[in-house]
Amino acid sequence: MQTGPCSPFRRVLSVAVAGILVTSLAACTGRGGGQLPPGPGFTGAASFGFSFSCEDSGGLNPPTGRLHIELSYNDKGINPLGSAFSIHGIVDTIDPVTESMICIGENPPPGGNNLIFLGRYYLTSSAPTGFPSTCPTRDSATTPMCRFEVVVQDNDQSRGPSVGDSFQITLSGGTAVSSQLDAATVVYTRGGLLTSGNVTVG
Repeated sequence: MQTGPCSPFRRVLSVAVAGILVTSLAACTGRGGGQLPPGPGFTGAASFGFSFSCEDSGGLNPPTGRLHIELSYNDKGINPLGSAFSIHGIVDTIDPVTESMICIGENPPPGGNNLIFLGRYYLTSSAPTGFPSTCPTRDSATTPMCRFEVVVQDNDQSRGPSVGDSFQITLSGGTAVSSQLDAATVVYTRGGLLTSGNVTVG
């Protein structure tokens, strides 16, 4: 798994969650959408859309750093979890001061085309047979939700449609907030080059 200039977010987040003062992360954004083709273990295409930002929103009070994650993902065929399914991903719950510590900054890092981000997800479809019973099937303010990781790569660094960009998603059955998913809790992963769509990282 490759990492790029935006990826220190993952390292910084884990330290911040532990309550340790950390160096601020420069602004980082990413967005995109598209489709992955069928492949071994996957009979249908998968579509996705995401937006990510971790940046200074201006002002001094309230804290200025703002983290935003929205993800939609739809596997349209038979897959390792069973039947087709859809999920929605959102940001982890972090206190405002820690959020500001992570995301304050004004300029995106120079160069680079990779972005790794983690968050919580819930089903927006019926549950496939292999969906973890420990994961809530809807957005919940009281029950910890299971977590995902997304890795995107903007290979052409253009804003137009591209088949050269890549997208990878990993779903976990675990709920613990950390800098990376525990491999023992991973229940689904899929990735590859897009057959349509585009990813931008900046």
